[in-house]
Formats: sequence, structure tokens, C-alpha cells
Amino acid sequence: MNGGKVRKLKADDPAARALASEKARRALAPFLNGARGLSEAARLAGFSRQALRYWVRKFEALGLLRRVQDRPPRWRATAAAFLIPFAADPVSAGMYDWLERRQAREHQAMLRAAARRLEELGLDHLLLYARGSEPITSPANAAGQTGSESGLLDGFAGVVELSDADAVELRRELAELWRRYAGRRSRGRRLRVYAYLVEEPAAGSR
Repeated sequence: MNGGKVRKLKADDPAARALASEKARRALAPFLNGARGLSEAARLAGFSRQALRYWVRKFEALGLLRRVQDRPPRWRATAAAFLIPFAADPVSAGMYDWLERRQAREHQAMLRAAARRLEELGLDHLLLYARGSEPITSPANAAGQTGSESGLLDGFAGVVELSDADAVELRRELAELWRRYAGRRSRGRRLRVYAYLVEEPAAGSR
């Protein structure tokens, strides 16, 4: 967001309920940073002119959009940003569903990358075996030879218990590591990077 007025919407405001839809937010987005004609806004939002015309009329009726020029017609949002309560979404459970939808595309991209890597390595089978009574599966080729999964998806996940000082240091080190590599534009391997630090409730507090 590049500064400008922020308009806070109430949960029972029809405008807030309309903007609970991801499609509506996408339709409004081109108008948030400047005045746009219908064709330009439709192209930026990925809509047909006819589809965006519907949203423009709806947004005008809701007070989210105003016409700032008649010939040729151009519209601009009535604020540079809108603050929408999660409670305005009548379909979802609010924040949890928003987070789930937001991460879904990233997870799908990760799975597609993993599938491509499996195909490249010729690992088109799943080898099922047991470690004790625990079933184990590993990607394998048609001869039953397993591949090194470290080249498929490098990652780790789990819960660590740290002091406040160590938790702060872990966040600092991860942020520094990201800054060190994010600015590099060397040709070669393209890596999708994930890093989430989510504070868990203390044991026995649930």
C-alpha cells in the first residue's frame, strides 16, 4: 500500500460483505491506486469488459467506487485501502479459512514442483515397506530402487522449545538468511522457499 486513506468497514456493511469475496477484491484492485477506464482495469484484473462492468456498477452502488471522469469514463476507489473484518464473510469461519485459501496456491505450487522432480528422476512408483509396525513409503523407480528425497524437497518441520532470547535469535537468523539470498539473481536453479514460525500453545494449556 502506497499511503492514502484507509476506510474501515463494519462487519454488517454490505460493502464489507461484498469484499469478503476474493473475486470482488480482484475486481476492485486496479482502481485502488489510480483512476482506470473499463478496458484497462479489466485487463489488469483478468476479467472480460462485461464481467468488470457488473462489478463497477455494484461497487458504485456500495460506495466503493466513484466515477472521476465522464469522457472517456474512468473510475477510482473511494479509498486507497479498505479494512474488512473477518466476520463480514458469511461463508467462511473467518481468519482460519482466509489463511487456508491464501496458502493453498503455495502448497499446490510446491506439490507440482515435487511431481516434476519425481518425473525427472524416473521415480514413478511408491515403495511400501515397514519399520517395525510403522508403514514407510519412498519414491522408487520401476526396479524398486529408491531415490534420494533430499533432491526432491529439502525441508524440515517440527516443534522446538526455546527461551525467549533463542526464539528472537532464530527469527533474526532466518530473516538474515532470507535477505542474503533473496537479492541474488544468478542463473541456475530456481528454488521455492518456505519458512513459517508459528507459536504453539504451551504444553497443557489447551
